[in-house]
Formats: sequence, C-alpha cells, structure tokens
Amino acid sequence: MKKMLQVGVALGGGAARGLAHIGVLEVLEQAQIPMDVITGTSMGALVGGLYLVEGSASRLIERMRQFLASKAFQSAPFERLRERRNNEENSGFFSAATAAIRKGFLYSYSLRRQSIISEEVFSQLINQTLPDIRIQDLPRPFAAVSLDVISGKEVVWTKGSLRQAVLASSAIPGFFPPVKDRGRLLVDGNWTSPIPVRPARRLGADAVIAVDISRDAERQQDYQRGVNLILRANLLLTAALREMQLEEADLVLRPEVGHIHWADFGPAEELVDLGRKVARSHLDKLRRVTRKRKVWTIFRGRAA
Repeated sequence: MKKMLQVGVALGGGAARGLAHIGVLEVLEQAQIPMDVITGTSMGALVGGLYLVEGSASRLIERMRQFLASKAFQSAPFERLRERRNNEENSGFFSAATAAIRKGFLYSYSLRRQSIISEEVFSQLINQTLPDIRIQDLPRPFAAVSLDVISGKEVVWTKGSLRQAVLASSAIPGFFPPVKDRGRLLVDGNWTSPIPVRPARRLGADAVIAVDISRDAERQQDYQRGVNLILRANLLLTAALREMQLEEADLVLRPEVGHIHWADFGPAEELVDLGRKVARSHLDKLRRVTRKRKVWTIFRGRAA
C-alpha cells in the first residue's frame, strides 16, 4: 500500500508577531505545498487551529480582521503589556517581562492577582475567535502544546476542545491566567516546545517546516544584580529549547518581525506581509519538500 510522505508545519509562539504565520500559510497554500499536519504553540496554536477551521488563508485573513476590530479585542488591555522602548533596541517578550519585573509592575500584580488580563477577558477573546469544536473533528491532524506547572509535564492537545487547547497553549504566566483542566494547571507551551517540531513528528509528519517568530537572546550589560541573572538564565533556557526543536526541522522560516513589539497588534497587515515575504523567498526550498513527497511515494509504492 502506498504511503505519501507527510509534511508538517510547526508554528511557534510570539504573541502579535504570530500574525506572520498567516502570511506563511497563505503562500504555502497558493504554492500547493502540502500541510498534512499542523502544530502550534501559543499564537501559533491560535493561527493554526483557526486556519483549519476556516479552510483557507483568505478566510483566515478576513477572520483576523474581524477579530482585531471586535469589541472583545478592543477592550483587552494590550496597551498595558506594551513596553515603551525608550531608545532600547530589544523588544522581545522576555525582555518586556524583564523590564516589567525590574519596575515592580509584574511583581505588584502577581501579589494581588493571578494575571494582568482576567480569565473572563482571556476566555472571551478565544471563544469569540474559535468555534466550540473538537480537535479530532478538524480536517487535518492538529496539536497545541502547553505545560502543566504542577507535574512539570508537557501536554500536547490532539483531541478534545479546540478552545480549551488554545487557551492552555496561550496562557503566558503572569500575563494571562493558567487553565485548570482535570487536576492540571496549564500555561503557555513556550516553556516546553517554543516551536513544536517534535509534536508534529509524533502526529505523523515525516518532514517538518518550522516557523520561528522569536528573537535571539541579546546580551545584557548588567550581571551584577540577581534578578538580571535569573531572568537571563530563563531566557537562555527558552532559547536552548527552541534550538533543540529547530535542529529537527527540515526547513526553518524566520519572518523578520523583531522590530514589532510582541503586544502590538496595530501593524497586523505588515506582520502578515512579512510572513508572505519569507515564505516566497524560500519557495524553491519549500518545493523540494514536495519533490521529496513524490519520491517517497514512488519508493514506498515499490517497496509495498
């Protein structure tokens, strides 16, 4: 029996920068690059799940525009999460969190409440974006990644509620509330699989296209204070986890989104276009994946 090589797409986390995933998916779709399996972490989980729900990149783009214009999104306090640069070059998520901790902003919030954005607002954002369907009812295999902070184990959602899976995968500690599920306390998958290449392979992908929208861990100047050392070590650990996953990818796409703040959804169209740009620049390499798919089918057919 013939078995076609299965191609997976692994979409990394990165909050607003994750809108670049939409442009990547659009180009893959237009170029007829197969996407047999889709996995996502955090914003990658939201975009990947919504793409499978909508069925096409054009419908996904329209859905994104409706979401960003909705009252639920407009009422969410994303402005509070946006770090004013003040001539600082670095605007990554962990850098913004570092600055918030230094200023006592996140610390004071964490003493009084579980997260900056309430559970009600967080749930409303996801529920108005995604329909209440089961992951196993999607047209293609999909997985969202989260971390159970009680057991320390990675949780890969391949069945059950799509909404619940995306909520759990997107729950950035301190910023968004954790998700309680069957005795587990689940947070953002960036702490275990920043770019879920391995989950894509476990779902059956033989080749994986990874989309990395993170920033490199820039050097700090001040290593004299303990808080800087702790935060720096955490950032390097996350970068190491990301690189471990990327080493197992067949192709890595890196949209140039580093100049846009992780909490700034204003330049949404620009972010989508940056995704298109990087995918188009790698079309030859992407098509090689398709050619491998054809060779794999011939080989498997003869072997059978």
